[in-house]
Amino acid sequence: MEVVNLLEFLNKAEDLSTLDYASCKTGLINYLDFLLEDEQFIQKIDLGIIYIKQKFKNQFVIVDGLNRILSLSLLLHAICECYKKTSSKNENAIKTIRNKYLVNDSKTKLRLPEDDQIIYNKIIFGEKLSGKEKNSAIFQLLHNFWQQIKEQNLQASRLFKMLQKIYVVAAEVDNVPQRDLYYMLNKDKREINQLLLIENYMKNIGLKSDWNNFKAIFDNKSADINLFFNDFFITKFNNIKYEPTRLYEIFTNYFETMLQYQSEDVLVSKISKTAKLYNNLLNVNLPNEQIRKAIIQIKMHNGEDTFAYILNIYEDFVDKNISEATFLEILSTIDDYLKNRLKTPNNVSFNELIQYLNAFITCK
Repeated sequence: MEVVNLLEFLNKAEDLSTLDYASCKTGLINYLDFLLEDEQFIQKIDLGIIYIKQKFKNQFVIVDGLNRILSLSLLLHAICECYKKTSSKNENAIKTIRNKYLVNDSKTKLRLPEDDQIIYNKIIFGEKLSGKEKNSAIFQLLHNFWQQIKEQNLQASRLFKMLQKIYVVAAEVDNVPQRDLYYMLNKDKREINQLLLIENYMKNIGLKSDWNNFKAIFDNKSADINLFFNDFFITKFNNIKYEPTRLYEIFTNYFETMLQYQSEDVLVSKISKTAKLYNNLLNVNLPNEQIRKAIIQIKMHNGEDTFAYILNIYEDFVDKNISEATFLEILSTIDDYLKNRLKTPNNVSFNELIQYLNAFITCK
């Protein structure tokens, strides 16, 4: 570990790549807030530990610390923009700032996940952004920097005096798996993209195309995929609610455990089969008219919390383990419960009804 000035680290680095699953949407830092806390810059600003992996000389992968580095880069760009075309001296200073901290060989030093990189490139190279891109967290922070520098008439010399006070501890990681380290450091933050973590895991074990096929079942809709995993793992854990912020951990543990008993092809096929059934339930895309009508009624009566159980029973029906009449009767019982719950809200959870339903199925 080494204590470094963050500005000097950015100067030293020629290439800073980031992880595909890293997020730039939240957690960005408004460094100008430090001006209000310590106007004379008496104290050092300690921003904690950043984790990096050195690929080659002056080329690094940012395992954790992206938001701190990205925020600094945006502030440097804001300074350049605010002082652009004000004097020849400032023009030379702007050129120096860009070459030292932002650009290397006509490319940005900092390389972000694809969608964020497009926005970042447009910002750094002065291209026009769309309305949607202007709503991004990256542009919003940049806009805040512009406003504060102009409204408070902040001088560049004062800003650089502050930047010289910003330090981090740079910890190099070599043998630690980057994805697992990133997850452990960020797992309690709701903004991390659990699905991108899973995608990277599947890619690393040679199942990227299988993962893409799985996403295609849900038309690549992240919200629907998250709903599926919520209900899929509830059934695997005996209807105990699982924590969405632990999805990556739960998925990888489940996947690796199941691989001890079956091949990758069989496991992927089973998960995909269940996903297709769930997607049909979610979109009420069911060939059986009576079942379709029953599911519509359940959705109309706010029965989404029953879908984990219905998915389990629907699989039994498709596999011919229960009859159509039994399945319809179960759906009717669930709907009666939901209608009563709407009329008279109570503390009886659906999980308590499951015991009755399972007993009913056993009798059938």
